[in-house]
Amino acid sequence: MKNVRLFILAILGVCLCVLSSCNGKGGSDTLCDHRKAEAGPFNNYLEKQAEPQIVDYRSATEYAKGCIKGAVNIPVSVVELNGSNGDCEYVKKVMAEFDVNKPLFVYGGKDAFGTNGMAVPGQLACKFTSVTLLVGGYDAWVAAGLPTMIP
Repeated sequence: MKNVRLFILAILGVCLCVLSSCNGKGGSDTLCDHRKAEAGPFNNYLEKQAEPQIVDYRSATEYAKGCIKGAVNIPVSVVELNGSNGDCEYVKKVMAEFDVNKPLFVYGGKDAFGTNGMAVPGQLACKFTSVTLLVGGYDAWVAAGLPTMIP
């Protein structure tokens, strides 16, 4: 009976840690929930915003070749993503640039889920009202024929 009580307390403790790790938003793999959108819906979400907050987390070289209008380039590195629950250097940089109380839109390159970018949306979602990731990244945006600009 004592083992059962300890087991139940352990389960409750884990549940509380998971829920609190993302400022009450819940989440998976210690990252917070964010939505993923293909290029068309991503563009629709952007158009609904008076002044959309857009982060391009590709390298400065990639960004210089073209970006989504209004995107701010904040390149990410693996080192900056070392942290938990959004408390890492990269998230701090983004928080310094944008209003955490407004939706945030993020994209990377073709492989938005690659090594450098895999944790970006989840870690940002721990701090921002909502975060939407462009599935397929900038390449998907271009392939969909959506407008781009040279910064």
